[in-house]
Amino acid sequence: MEKRTDLAVECYEESKKTEISGVKVVDENGVTTVSVLNENGEKEIGKPVGTYITVDVPSFVNDTDIFDGRLKKISDILKNLLPAECDNVLVAGLGNMDITADALGPKTNSYVLATRHISSDLRREMGFENLKSVSTVRTGVLGETGIESAEIIKGIVNVINPSCVIAVDALASSSAERLGTTVQLSDTGIFPGSGVGNHRFEISEKTLGVPVVSIGIPTVVSTGVIKGANDNSMFVTPREIDKVTEQGAKLIGMSINVCLQSDISERDLYALVG
Repeated sequence: MEKRTDLAVECYEESKKTEISGVKVVDENGVTTVSVLNENGEKEIGKPVGTYITVDVPSFVNDTDIFDGRLKKISDILKNLLPAECDNVLVAGLGNMDITADALGPKTNSYVLATRHISSDLRREMGFENLKSVSTVRTGVLGETGIESAEIIKGIVNVINPSCVIAVDALASSSAERLGTTVQLSDTGIFPGSGVGNHRFEISEKTLGVPVVSIGIPTVVSTGVIKGANDNSMFVTPREIDKVTEQGAKLIGMSINVCLQSDISERDLYALVG
């Protein structure tokens, strides 16, 4: 049966095994790290070799303040997943702005501080010599553009030559409890739509030629999970999905800013984009 989730931790849980050769799981302080080490691990849980980190967060439905330690926690995790030399970053917001449950990626770009257009002279004048170069793109969806998201990102990568791509996308979960309460980060890239059975072109180092880190929040769950059946034909979202996507986008966007622009305080970064 096809996986009904984009979360590596749920793929591991669904295997119903306490140990899997080729998979290492560490759970500590609300952060679960699933490391897929080899081909056997890939086969067992259906995820490519790499690191998948799941962070439990307070529900975005009741979220009023992101300055409670979450920004530092997620930005620190992101920093460890990025290449050591990462001065030119492309943030790609995947998804459809017109569908709330799929709008996480595009909304996140609204909270990312784009700096690539700021000249080195201006940076020196502002006192931000160490400002990293950041650019953003909203790829839209195939039905709107007629172009695969992976193709759009590949074209931009070929022009601006980023040292890394951060791809942000809404995810599917196999647990209603994880909707809007979980953030997953991974260094393996992303397969847009895979969790809802709508597989699109892979966005990864293999296809783009540069490292790809993915970040996402579960926004949909299969009705089959809720009914306890194998019917995956329909996916549902929380009633408060607009709050989940808006607050989730704010947290991810600001986490990217805090990770990349370490010379600027969290509050000042928020003033610039919020």
